[in-house]
Amino acid sequence: MGNFHLQLTLSASGEITNKSAEAKGFGSGKPRTIEHYGDRDPTKDSPVYITFNPEYRDKNGNPSPQYKEYGADKKFWEELYRGEFHWYSPVPREDATAAERDMFQMLENRMRKYKGAYLVDEDYSWNLKKGRSTPGQQDYLGDNTGTTLITTGPYRGKHYEFRYLGLTPDGIAVENPYFPPDIPPKDSNNWHPERLAWIKEPWDVGLTTDTKYDHDPKKVEWIRAYFLPANPNFRIPGKTDDESAKYWASVFSVQSNPEKSTGIATGFHQKGNHVYYLTFTMKPPAKPNLRMIEFAITDKETGQIIGKVTRNPDNNKDLTVKRENLSQFVTVGKTYVMTAKVKNMIVPELAKHDTTHTPITLDQMYAFDETSYQYGKWDIEKEDSVLPALPMAKIAYGGIATFDKQNGSVTTWEFTIPPVVNKEIVFGTRIPLGFYEKGDNINTEDDEATIRFKIEPEDIGVSSQAQLLDSNGNVTVDVVPFKTYGLRFTVNKAFGKKEVGDPRDPSNPFATVEVEVSDKKTIKTLKGVAKEVLTPEGKRVAIDVPNAITPSTSIIEATWQIAKLHRDNGQSTDFSNDGPYTQTWASEINISVKDFIVKPQAIMRPKEKEAGKENLTFQFDVMNANAEKQTKDIPYVIRSQGREVYKGSVSVPANKYITVTASVPNVPLFFGEVPFEVEVNPVPRKWFEFKKDGSNPYEDNISYNAVHVYQNQKPNAKCEIVHPQNNWQTTYSLYEWHGHQESYESCHTGKDGNEHCRTVYYCVTDWDNSWEETISHYERYEIKNVFFRSKLTDDTQGGWVDILKQPGKVKAGYGFEIKFVVQYTTNTYSASPKPWRSGCSGKTVSPGWSSVQTPQSITVTMPYTDQSGQPVVYNLTPTSTSGSWDNKMEVYEMPMRNVFNLKNTREIFVNEGAKDANYTIQIDTFPFYGSFDKPPTTDILCDQKHVTISIKGANSDDLKTHIIQ
Repeated sequence: MGNFHLQLTLSASGEITNKSAEAKGFGSGKPRTIEHYGDRDPTKDSPVYITFNPEYRDKNGNPSPQYKEYGADKKFWEELYRGEFHWYSPVPREDATAAERDMFQMLENRMRKYKGAYLVDEDYSWNLKKGRSTPGQQDYLGDNTGTTLITTGPYRGKHYEFRYLGLTPDGIAVENPYFPPDIPPKDSNNWHPERLAWIKEPWDVGLTTDTKYDHDPKKVEWIRAYFLPANPNFRIPGKTDDESAKYWASVFSVQSNPEKSTGIATGFHQKGNHVYYLTFTMKPPAKPNLRMIEFAITDKETGQIIGKVTRNPDNNKDLTVKRENLSQFVTVGKTYVMTAKVKNMIVPELAKHDTTHTPITLDQMYAFDETSYQYGKWDIEKEDSVLPALPMAKIAYGGIATFDKQNGSVTTWEFTIPPVVNKEIVFGTRIPLGFYEKGDNINTEDDEATIRFKIEPEDIGVSSQAQLLDSNGNVTVDVVPFKTYGLRFTVNKAFGKKEVGDPRDPSNPFATVEVEVSDKKTIKTLKGVAKEVLTPEGKRVAIDVPNAITPSTSIIEATWQIAKLHRDNGQSTDFSNDGPYTQTWASEINISVKDFIVKPQAIMRPKEKEAGKENLTFQFDVMNANAEKQTKDIPYVIRSQGREVYKGSVSVPANKYITVTASVPNVPLFFGEVPFEVEVNPVPRKWFEFKKDGSNPYEDNISYNAVHVYQNQKPNAKCEIVHPQNNWQTTYSLYEWHGHQESYESCHTGKDGNEHCRTVYYCVTDWDNSWEETISHYERYEIKNVFFRSKLTDDTQGGWVDILKQPGKVKAGYGFEIKFVVQYTTNTYSASPKPWRSGCSGKTVSPGWSSVQTPQSITVTMPYTDQSGQPVVYNLTPTSTSGSWDNKMEVYEMPMRNVFNLKNTREIFVNEGAKDANYTIQIDTFPFYGSFDKPPTTDILCDQKHVTISIKGANSDDLKTHIIQ
């Protein structure tokens, strides 16, 4: 391992990159840091804290990067990390905030220096790993095993490991011994670091900055006494320990004083063109240590221990803490008694050391709720307030001091949990700092004991049902606009013993509900507060909120929940019964109209006459729905195409339908559908209306109907001579042949001079024959069926009946449906010979056949007349057809029309006053020639049928009482 010079370049992951060295002897000569000793002796003690020196300059005349980063006031405090490693930490000794405990505040942890294994996220930081190693080893103990609790950022709450946790007294970053290796060895059990190509004086080639310990005259002795015993493989074969120590002192940079704590040494080695660093720990020095070996909490009332913290009293190196929570909960207002034991630990190789600091006391601390999660923060902190059971001037080496008293009027060490505690409490005690200052207790990692308890849960809940109160405080379910209403809620003590409500204690408010109340137009936010104390468990109190709302609608919606202040102060811990709950009270105030009928529904004018005017009767039902049970005089108006036809008013009792009839003379009409509408409570509205579903309350104030005005038609079809069928004979000439196919080659010379050939195919007849056939044909065009249906046929005959065979029966005042079936049939196609062709064979037939198109029109003459006395006529076209052209079925129905504004129908309604009698309907098909394949004839196809409608009785069973106006 000779001394050599290495040219450094930017290198691969986990390697060292070049940096400028700040060696001793260069620059201003001023130290990098200022050491602050307080009351300590600088000749034998360590500084209390260090700051960076503003007068320091490197060889280039620049201040240190740390001074640029921190300034002259940032204090780095002495720390014996985990009772083993001495350095100066940026974390204050007491009352450190989460931000102050964030080790990213160290400049070195924010530099992208080395990239290696186990990183949390290489894009986040190269100096934060998921877990830790055993100091001096190249192992990895697993994720979330780090020694630092992350207090800020995305990994808050994790136990990770930073590359740097502190500085040497002269401001050099100390390599954290718990930080895992960047490039782990393949086999940590067969790892021989002593065989690596170590670089001598690495501070002279820019790999690191030498520390004050590297220039201490004791450095070689430290390597011999502390480094080699902890790392025996570094003893050089054939060399004495002094010679080995002298060599390794030129290789390793010492980063902590091994006489004060476990020493740390860092060296650099070369592998190929790359350079790596390794950190080793030394044999720990023997230093006095006081340990909190037991802290117990007892319920004063029962005498039972509810929690205990213990540590190993025999092995000084074992820092394991054991916590036992024998009870998960403590109770506000109860008193608890504490005891603690402190041992002056037996430390190997340490001369007997009794404590010298006085007085012999402990500190006691208590943290509540949110404070209990803030490191180093306490709501109550009493230093030097806990006294030993027996007066003592020292704790002898190996001895144990028991503490169970405190200063004050109550000598027993006890604490009563105050009412301000809502959710959690931490009981704590620690060995005072004075023992450390006196050198009696160098390791402070095992000085403190804490136990966390949850406060016995308290809970209040609110019922999911509320009550609506009228202005007199009576419970109601009706909502009347512009009247004032209150609300009532019920809160119960679900569990717990703490009273809810104390007028002398602001931290204990009376049960409160938060309320939002709305009439769907405006929202009010209110609070309801109980007037009596809520306790014990199971008790209920009613909370009234008077004058909660004066709605402008007939709907009230309330949403309520236990007030947030009860969740914040621990009075409500089970949020499942806190709400929010919502309840709606609503009453309909609605005027509506339905069943609007105009009579007559259909008017038939004579041919060539105007639509004119007609006396019409309007009938409709009006509803007055309201919770006030108020009879109202409701105006209405009848219109046709925006023109007012009639207006009036009617007195309607609450919550009942009233039928209104208004007869209006000489109403102008036109042909076609004449629309009418009736509107109740029209604009400007006389009465306020509201629907509880939030829909438009005036939407049902209008109803529509129409009068159908027809002009009588001239008959399209008139069958003067009934002749539904033609018969004839046709003689067909037939020729049939059978043959086969032959071929030959046909060649010719083309324009290009080449011969071109093709195969020509032709038929040769082998047999043929000619003959005649005479076939009898017919065609028939007739009214096949007339189907009829009424309520009477539905009730007595099962629905549709064919009234070509029997009369159709209907009651006066009812309607009927009628449809006509016309059929055309012929055998001109089905009975005629059929030609065919296949290859060189076939048959021809002459003459051929042609299809027939029927007229698709009939005329229906009704048994009633228009205003001039002419029969009413309907010229109909098919509504459906079926079958092929030679067997076609056509169905004809009456025109579709709207009846009473209730439905579209083809029904014909019989007047209520129609006399009992038989009435005849005539049906005529349109005359047409029929098939053109028959011999010429004057016999035109035509059919006429007469059917009977029998009117029986009146519809008096459907009559209603109504108002005539």
